[in-house]
Amino acid sequence: MNGLSMTLAMTLSGRGNGSGGGPVDPDRYMFFASRNRAASGNIVTALAGTEYVCCKIVVNTPQYVTRTFRFHLPGFASTEGGNSPQETVVTGTIGAPGNSVVIDKMTVRVNGVFYDCAFGGNPTVTVADQTNGQWTDALTIPDVPAESAMEIWLFYHTATGEKIWPVYRIQQHRGERIWGAANHAALLPFMTDPLAVSTAALDTGYATQAQPQYYNADFMVAKGDWDGRPVALVFVDSIGESRQEYSAAADARGNLGWLRRWLDKDGGIGRIPFHMVGMPGVGSVREYTGSGSSIATRRRDIIREIITFNGGKWPFTVVGNQLGQNDTSTAYNTWFNTNYRSNVTRIRAEYPGVKIVAFPPLGRTDIQKTITLTSVGTVATATVASGTTGMRSGQTVNITGATPATYNGNVVITVTGANSFTYNFAGDVSPATGTIRANDLGFDTLYSNYTAQNVWPADATDATGKWRLRNDILAKTSACCDDSIDTYAAWVSANKGGSWPGMIELPSTTVTVQAGTDGVATYSTIEVADASIFRPEQEINTFSGPAGVARLSTTSIASIAGNVITISPARAVVLPVGSVMRPSPAAQEATTPVSFVHPFPIMIDRIVAGISQSEKSKFVV
Repeated sequence: MNGLSMTLAMTLSGRGNGSGGGPVDPDRYMFFASRNRAASGNIVTALAGTEYVCCKIVVNTPQYVTRTFRFHLPGFASTEGGNSPQETVVTGTIGAPGNSVVIDKMTVRVNGVFYDCAFGGNPTVTVADQTNGQWTDALTIPDVPAESAMEIWLFYHTATGEKIWPVYRIQQHRGERIWGAANHAALLPFMTDPLAVSTAALDTGYATQAQPQYYNADFMVAKGDWDGRPVALVFVDSIGESRQEYSAAADARGNLGWLRRWLDKDGGIGRIPFHMVGMPGVGSVREYTGSGSSIATRRRDIIREIITFNGGKWPFTVVGNQLGQNDTSTAYNTWFNTNYRSNVTRIRAEYPGVKIVAFPPLGRTDIQKTITLTSVGTVATATVASGTTGMRSGQTVNITGATPATYNGNVVITVTGANSFTYNFAGDVSPATGTIRANDLGFDTLYSNYTAQNVWPADATDATGKWRLRNDILAKTSACCDDSIDTYAAWVSANKGGSWPGMIELPSTTVTVQAGTDGVATYSTIEVADASIFRPEQEINTFSGPAGVARLSTTSIASIAGNVITISPARAVVLPVGSVMRPSPAAQEATTPVSFVHPFPIMIDRIVAGISQSEKSKFVV
């Protein structure tokens, strides 16, 4: 770390507190943990024989000593998707009591030593449904060195069939575990065997989006030798909070998503501790407001509780704002003033005088085009009014929406003109009917279309949509922020302004040992020339070599060992030596037409590397 930069941060950044100024305060609770997240997702139902659960997560501490801790257990979780961030994932019916979750024990393990938490002096507590939740008492332990790993062990239970609020997917590769048993006593032996394998019935779907989320602390604060560096409260949507990236892809400090990784990277002024109050979804207009069945104020109120612990001082020094960019609108004024600015207004009202650092948006690109289909015999001809630019003969394209269905599927095409291509199929009546679309699977960005409000103009301005939002954020229009950090160059295609890159712009490698034998017997590992370009949970596409345009298979990486990739699920398609493996840049959203919205790990890594760490100086207050 640059010593001068850190000295500057230590000198300046201690001023962001609730009273408008003051020195660095060793008695001030600050956000500290790299792994923390607000509770959200799909609720979990207790299974017979595993009603008692121990969830062990691992969080990492800042670049300064910590010693006194408080952990919060929520009595709710938030929705994800269109209704986010409404805090209406509850164990019962909204507005009526649901089942409570009983905490049997909460303990933290540092350097092999356990330290038990208490709740009002008691070792146990009951967390009631549809409440803010419960805080632990202050826990002071021997000094925890900078950048340590801290294990948080939470033992809890409900009755069979009762519900548990979701928070964390278990990051197995970081030593996190989830164990279940029929009684509390049966779980205690794991404290002497902390790397025992998780209970198989609970930890399912690893390296997939189906992996369940388990209960543990959502807000975490600590006192210690805070050195004055910025500490951020960050408002994010599903692009910033990594809706499409899950546990197997987490880095050594538990971070997922580009924004967490960038903030926690040891560069510039160093790691910036943070808490992300937002979550997957598009509802910036609902953040910090609402009640009843649309409530989104509990997380705000929990921060108020921390401020009370601090005698009026915030547990952060600066606000980061990435929220509001995944909202969509047909009118710019609605997008900027209602969706984006309304939350800024609430932030400033809640935290008077706070510095806001904003992140302009990422793009949204359609990778499907509407086509018409006719046929003669077994040859189908597609007409693409918007053009075949970016397509090439021999490429695999996915056809959907045609009637008869015999036209649909993954087909290898021959480009026959600026607006046409052909492919072979079983043959059927002509013409095909329906809303028919051709998806190039994100192969070449030149084929893609801009979605509504996302068109990138030649002069990089837009009077109606997203890129005017970007320009307004960069210009700090109408006091929408105090500073901004541009993301554009870090994610955009080199071949098309305002567009995600296609697969052919990203790193690739080749298969070195044939996978599969006969197209029937399945396999779960693939050996490649260079697996270092990938990481777990990336979606990978394999194409026939050497041209690499005919797609053979699409799957996800479960784990990597050297140049051997374990995939999930298993596949049977034969992949000959020399087959080309490419990562997909972003998740294919189930919209109509299909769009690229949320970055996959290959793009998350690219974005983190593409935003200079020197930009962190903008967080200094």
